[in-house]
Amino acid sequence: MSQQEFVLQNTSNALVLSEDAAHLIEQKARLEKAIFNEDAPLTLDASKSLLESIFKTVLKDRVQDPDITQDFRPLYRNVRDELPFNGNAEANSLLGNLGSAIVHNVSELRNKFGAASHGDDGYHESPIEMNDAELIAYVVDGLAGFVYRKHKHLVNPETDGRIYLSDYPEFNSYLDEQYSGFKIELGESSGIDVPASEAIFSVDRTAYKEMLVQFRATEESDAEIEQNEGIEESAEAAQLEVQLVPVAQFQQPPESEPVSIINPIQDIAASLVINEEVRLSITDDECNQLAEFVRDYALNYAGLDWQSRESLIAKFRIELKRRLIGVTYLEHYIDEAIDLLIEKAKAYYPSINE
Repeated sequence: MSQQEFVLQNTSNALVLSEDAAHLIEQKARLEKAIFNEDAPLTLDASKSLLESIFKTVLKDRVQDPDITQDFRPLYRNVRDELPFNGNAEANSLLGNLGSAIVHNVSELRNKFGAASHGDDGYHESPIEMNDAELIAYVVDGLAGFVYRKHKHLVNPETDGRIYLSDYPEFNSYLDEQYSGFKIELGESSGIDVPASEAIFSVDRTAYKEMLVQFRATEESDAEIEQNEGIEESAEAAQLEVQLVPVAQFQQPPESEPVSIINPIQDIAASLVINEEVRLSITDDECNQLAEFVRDYALNYAGLDWQSRESLIAKFRIELKRRLIGVTYLEHYIDEAIDLLIEKAKAYYPSINE
């Protein structure tokens, strides 16, 4: 028996916000245990089962009354129909084909060499060694984590068959600021605080969904207004930016003490390039457009004292997420980019309630 624990890191990271998905977590643990026990045939069985559970969960979440009794490969084809892998058509097709190859070969390996696929004679020895089995597990881990993260990243409450509280933190923050929660008293000195968002979600899932859809619709309406007036507002904001530069910055500094004037747009655009991987995936024009949006939204649409109000910050975050998805910003860095952009907006464009 191997003395080193095997962890499906990619799948584990993808499931971090799905702690109540007990069956998925069990399937992951079953595969990890098979590898820990150096059981190659069982590793093949558990690998296929994990992918099947991922595919069925995605379809149940995204489709009303899906057919999850289909075979392994048709299940994956349905997932591809419902879940885009990439915003670029060519990249989406290539990623889908890569997944198809993995699904096909995992299925073939399990059917021919898995523990439960066929009964063999008492002296049969599987040709699949543990090194082979670990390769299969790593590949399956990659696909399972990729599909599930993509699925959770592209949730849509208007069309999805199931919704989850943890998928909408910005909306939950908005609800918690607008409505009062309650406290369950457990004694004279202890109790459990239940936020409004959790209470609404638990008691009336339909009402929560309707409010969520309305919240998103309001945000889309604001975005449309911003798009129609964007050119004019951008010009006004740029003029205001020049006017607000301290006079001292225009004075000729001594040659020995040069003064560097920070351009907010350039600084915000530069902050989007978190690392080399991001730099290779986004253009300078896209960074500048996003930086200009941060300025325009903060100055014209975020609201009074937005930087100190969680509900308004939540709306700002939603708009930033839409823009980042729109330029196909690398999804695993989106949350980090949003945090950086919010901090830059607070520094350069705070709203003061005079």
